[in-house]
Amino acid sequence: MDIPARTALRTAAIVFGVLIALRFLWIAHAIFFVAFLAILLGLGLSKAADWLEAHGVRRGLGAPATLFGGLLLLVLVGMLVAPSITSQTGEITRDLPKAMQSLDQRLHLGPVLAKELRGLTRLLFPVISSVIGAIGGLIVILFLAMYIAIEPDLYRNGILHLVPHGARSRAEDVLDTLRDMLRQWLLARLLAMLAIGAITAIGLFALRIKGAGALALLAGVLEIIPFFGPIASAIPAVAIAAADSPQKAIGVIVLYTIVQQLEGHLITPLILEKRLDIPPVLTIISVSAMGIVFGVIGMLIAEPLLAATLVVTKMLYVQDVVHDDVSVGKENGT
Repeated sequence: MDIPARTALRTAAIVFGVLIALRFLWIAHAIFFVAFLAILLGLGLSKAADWLEAHGVRRGLGAPATLFGGLLLLVLVGMLVAPSITSQTGEITRDLPKAMQSLDQRLHLGPVLAKELRGLTRLLFPVISSVIGAIGGLIVILFLAMYIAIEPDLYRNGILHLVPHGARSRAEDVLDTLRDMLRQWLLARLLAMLAIGAITAIGLFALRIKGAGALALLAGVLEIIPFFGPIASAIPAVAIAAADSPQKAIGVIVLYTIVQQLEGHLITPLILEKRLDIPPVLTIISVSAMGIVFGVIGMLIAEPLLAATLVVTKMLYVQDVVHDDVSVGKENGT
């Protein structure tokens, strides 16, 4: 069967265009990650700006005031706790290799496993350092988020103008669902980070673990990465405790287990009115794959990006094309 030259050229052009687009996305993926993080933060700021606007404050003032007020609060809190955290972080960085060696001797770990554990723990604090070094990217995210919060309808309507009028109503439903879902995810993760950090700090101080404040801060920060974050934050805590006594190490293991059970079965379900309907296996695969390919920032955005992808797939394909009756989220835990 002969293929018309026009059809062959059109097909080749489409394939070539797709390859160029994929190549461009691969090269410029950092820009899209920054944009996605800005959208997440912008949606949160937009909610606060909505509330202020309802009370007579213009969005042009409400959004920047919320952003810079939050930053000022973080700076003030940082000034209060920074000396203690810096001191404790230095102690942990200095003592952690010795603690891992002690743990190796106590548990008689194989040389390969012990080496891998020590290598993993050495990566924890450099991760924080690399985040601090990305101040330029953070500034871009903050300003993009502020502009999104000031005029969210401008960007929403811009997307809708690309959709044919017949499908515009459905596109509005999808955008509204995505907005609500991403806001819920952001709120849940931020409050969970605060709760996990506070509970972990209380437990570590009660167990008299060296560097309890820094370890609790690490637990709170890494809570934003599902599954792997809590495991990574527990490793240095267990190692530091094991250097003192096996009893302390067991106590720390029990503490982190209890904290994660509370997070999974109490804290996050209470925070979210409508929980994300994401199978755990997909989350693990997504976080793992994004981490391997793109590093820490890939792991950071993996869960909300997966959630957004599932929402679009369910609404535009499963519901509209296949016509299966599926829920987009879990309402009240059902």
